[in-house]
Amino acid sequence: MLQLQGITVTYASTILAVQDVSLEAPDHGVVALLGANGAGKTTILRAITGLLRIHGGRLTSGSITFDGRRIDTLDTTHIVRCGIAQVLEGRRLFAELTVDENLHTGALANPDQASIRRAYTRVMDLFPVLRERRRSIAGYLSGGQQQMLAIGRGLMANPRLLLLDEPSLGLAPMMIQQISAIIADISASGTAVLLVEQNARMALSLASYGYVLETGKVALAMPAAELMQDEAVRTFYLGLHEDTEHAQFATLRQQRQERNWRI
Repeated sequence: MLQLQGITVTYASTILAVQDVSLEAPDHGVVALLGANGAGKTTILRAITGLLRIHGGRLTSGSITFDGRRIDTLDTTHIVRCGIAQVLEGRRLFAELTVDENLHTGALANPDQASIRRAYTRVMDLFPVLRERRRSIAGYLSGGQQQMLAIGRGLMANPRLLLLDEPSLGLAPMMIQQISAIIADISASGTAVLLVEQNARMALSLASYGYVLETGKVALAMPAAELMQDEAVRTFYLGLHEDTEHAQFATLRQQRQERNWRI
């Protein structure tokens, strides 16, 4: 459904953030996009949703298509109407508005009132706590409730593809489990998900396929189950070895050389 072909992104015409990245997301299931801070994950989401210009970025080569239609030349409103919605890192709620008011801002690009009502019902079913607090001020919600509200707001656009940027950021382990279960429910109900996460364990447990970014390039791309078993991913992202930090990085460097990763 979504296809990025050899995209390169620069900021301020000089900073190369993403170089020759290609990836795909089907019309169902979860695809994980992993990488450390600064690897280019958020930049890729901005390129998909047309938000690069706001941040001084520009797509200098490559193309992005959705359902066979090129979208990298469209503005964000039209991209949302095509069926893509993004939940930004850090939630970015309107703190002084109520839960209901925040949710309805997510439907501003949708002119179909019946569709909005269906989306609202779906959000309330997914997040019963939001139903209970729909008249509460968003800024007074807990961190987990705010993340639920941010995801719910994204779903109000009735997207076919939902982009989630670090949904587990800053949450307690128990809340991360709840958010993970909600993402699985969203996927099972027919909305495809492109999940950007530093929590690789969570992301790979949900995804069918995964990409690992390193310094703006795709270092690995394979089924999520294989990534979970990959020694470099297990060491560097999952922390499943008891080696010292120095030994972990040395092992990763050696494995990169053996794989001839172009990083």
